[in-house]
Amino acid sequence: MRLVVVPSDPISSYERNGIDWLRSYYNPTGIFDEVFAVSPLETGQRDAHGMTILGVKASRFSHVLRDIQPDVVRAYGGFWPADLVCRHRVKGIPVVVSVHDSDPSHIFRSLRYADLVICISKVVAKRAEDVGVEKNRIRILPNRVDTNVFQPVRDEISLQCVASHFPQGKYILHVGRKAHEKGIDTVIRTLALLPYVYSCIFIGRGDTAPYRSLADQTGVSERCFWVEAVNNSELPLWYSWCRCMCVPSRWEGFGIVFIEAAACGAPIVTSDIEPMNEYLTHNESAFLVKDYENSEALAGAILKVCEDNGYRRKISSGAVKASQVFDRQIVDAAEAAIYREAMSLPALAVKKRLGLSVWKIKNTIDHLPGRLSKRFPASFKHKIKRIVQPLRHEGTKKE
Repeated sequence: MRLVVVPSDPISSYERNGIDWLRSYYNPTGIFDEVFAVSPLETGQRDAHGMTILGVKASRFSHVLRDIQPDVVRAYGGFWPADLVCRHRVKGIPVVVSVHDSDPSHIFRSLRYADLVICISKVVAKRAEDVGVEKNRIRILPNRVDTNVFQPVRDEISLQCVASHFPQGKYILHVGRKAHEKGIDTVIRTLALLPYVYSCIFIGRGDTAPYRSLADQTGVSERCFWVEAVNNSELPLWYSWCRCMCVPSRWEGFGIVFIEAAACGAPIVTSDIEPMNEYLTHNESAFLVKDYENSEALAGAILKVCEDNGYRRKISSGAVKASQVFDRQIVDAAEAAIYREAMSLPALAVKKRLGLSVWKIKNTIDHLPGRLSKRFPASFKHKIKRIVQPLRHEGTKKE
């Protein structure tokens, strides 16, 4: 069997970030004999991670599908990847799209024309429903963690290898890209309220300049350490060594770093929001902060976790237990079952196919160059809207 995947980023970006589990990620349980990563973000052709990686222009995507003849197509992302695979559907090839972000700007209406939509959490599923995806087409599939890799590290020599890179003290660990939603600014302001012995290590790619500037302004620059990337297989050392892991996210689609940290027994401080409070429980497997943008509230949570040894041991143990349902083998098996389901589904209903055709026409007109777009009078566009509007909320009963 063959699978075509459309990642939301070039494979090389995952390689640069030290991610070394792409083979199993794109081919869970080894269900497919061949996997092709086909994307307009790639150039040329190469073989890596058990896949054939192929660059292709968006306009040629359906032609490539006809050449490969996959059993299923999977897009990773509810934005441009969803548009690409739904716009260029090939008859007889089911389309699966996964949505990984709860940000509405990353969830496009093209999702309505996928056979199945995989959402990594309940909050993401709600966002998919908001753009017209029927509940019976949604499957919840969380991110996974390899518990053979992510587990508590007890070896003091290995832990000392991490500690040796920094001055003595108590270290907070923040893992995530340099983005507003990750609450890096809140952590920096919180450091100013903590005893001088506390420092924070920020692991993740992105522009550190604005955060370094904030650290200078708040007088904690000497207590902030910036690490661009750590190999995935080395992260358990960092999670096991830190005094606590703190990422006070403003929003998340799932937050895989919390499950990785939990599997390693890291004491976790994070925001009391979906989806983290779907799988972490306050005072049992994490300290969930309701007022997570309040530096005083966050400082109090960090001090509780780092100074109360009994409490820290309790949530550390609870975190390991909470992570077990996300074990890679369990999630891989569930994902393989979704692929089997997709391959057994009937073709899209007539009304859904009509909706897809109308959406493609409207999408084409909306993206025409300005001069060409003027050839279509406003009255024509209005007619298209009148046709499209009722199709945005097709009921499954009518189908």
